[in-house]
Parts: sequence; structure tokens; C-alpha cells
Amino acid sequence: MEQTEALLVAICEDTPEHLEQLAKLIEKSGIPAEVSRFGNTGDFLRGFHAGKYDVIFMDIYVSNDPAGIAAAGQIREKDMFVTIAFTTTSLDHTLESYRLKAAMYLEKPLKEADIKETLELALIKRRSRAVINISLEGGKKADIPLDSIMFFEQKGNEIEVVTTSSGTLRTSRSVKLGDMETRLPSPPFMRCHRSFIVNLDHVLGIDKDTHSFTIRNGDRADISQRKRLKEFEDALQLWIVEKAGRENR
Repeated sequence: MEQTEALLVAICEDTPEHLEQLAKLIEKSGIPAEVSRFGNTGDFLRGFHAGKYDVIFMDIYVSNDPAGIAAAGQIREKDMFVTIAFTTTSLDHTLESYRLKAAMYLEKPLKEADIKETLELALIKRRSRAVINISLEGGKKADIPLDSIMFFEQKGNEIEVVTTSSGTLRTSRSVKLGDMETRLPSPPFMRCHRSFIVNLDHVLGIDKDTHSFTIRNGDRADISQRKRLKEFEDALQLWIVEKAGRENR
């Protein structure tokens, strides 16, 4: 296997023994990984943010509040990209795993081949992740994953790029919102105002009172008063339907 940057892996298991067993299986896979171990979901969630891990192994029956399924729901609210693999002694929650877009549903005792397959899937996802190269303030350039960008906002001579993984980034003054628009796939990116481009993947809905998109993080992106809200409502619904169709193939 070609050399690669280590995967960032989190394990949330119910006992020290299970933590150790899973960590050993990850090591035996031969895939470089930096492993963080958690004995309960509370500790895990307190330090979690989007983009922190490539893959999370979550015990469905971890014995604390919130339980594994509920914790996975909170993970998905923040990070739609991370690979989640449930570990379990029962098939009772298989349907829930589909709802939460879990990549794997692994029965105990865990098998080395299943762990390796999960890690390989996470590697493929990371390598195939689309990025956009942007010139940032201070003269630096950065490759920013497109799926992590919630919206762009023009502020004065700079553009703020609001992301799930790196917070708010500011571009250099040479970057123009119009030029940025031509480099983005449409959909899911949509120019809704002279000062805003939104990623429909991170839009929760449209607030008709404020004439704006409601973004997943609680922010709002203005919709031009010259545009009809119905056009944007239709575009959002069409994107949701098309995306669901692709995921179910």
C-alpha cells in the first residue's frame, strides 16, 4: 500500500477491553492511523467538531448518556462527511444506521477484515474529496474541501468563507465573489445575493420573514429582494430530491 498521511480515528467503546481490542485490530490492518480512545460518548462529544476525524467507531450500546445511536445523530448534525462505523452485539438498529448514513455495521466479535475494509473506505473518501484552492489573507493558499463550506459572504474588500471544519476563513483582497462563483459546482452552490453564495447541502430552509436562507450553523444568508423566494424554494427542494436519489442508488 502506498504511503499516506495517517487516518484520524476515534474509538468510543463501552469497556477498556473493547477499546484495546479495537485499537489492536486497527494497528494490525497496516493502515497508518492516529487513534483517540473514549470510554463514553459524553467525553467524545465535548471535544468533537467537524473535520476532526476521518472515521469513528461507535459502540451502539455504550453505557452512558447519550447512547451510541443518539451520539451518532449529534455527530451527523455537525459533520456529514466523517465515516461512521457502528460496533454492536445486535442487529436491532440496522435501519437507524442507514438513517445516520453509517458506512459499516459491525457485529462483535469484530473481525480484522471488517476493520481494514472500514479504514480503506475512509481513505477512499478522503482522497476523492473535492477541494477548491483559495488565496487567503496573509498570502497563504489553502485547499478547502467543498463539502465543508457552508457559505461565502462578501465583507468589504474580503470574502469570508464559513466552514464546518476550519471556522471562518478570510480571503485576500484579490479574490472576487463573482470569480469564486464560476469555480464552484452549481448545484449545490448558489449565488443568492450580491454578497452571498450558499452551499445547499448546509441550508436548513428559507426564512420568508427575513428573506434569507437559514444555514446549518444558525447564520443567515440574504436572498436578493429582486429574486422570488419561490425560485430558491424550488431549487432547494430539487437538490434535496436529487441528492437523496443518488445516495439510494
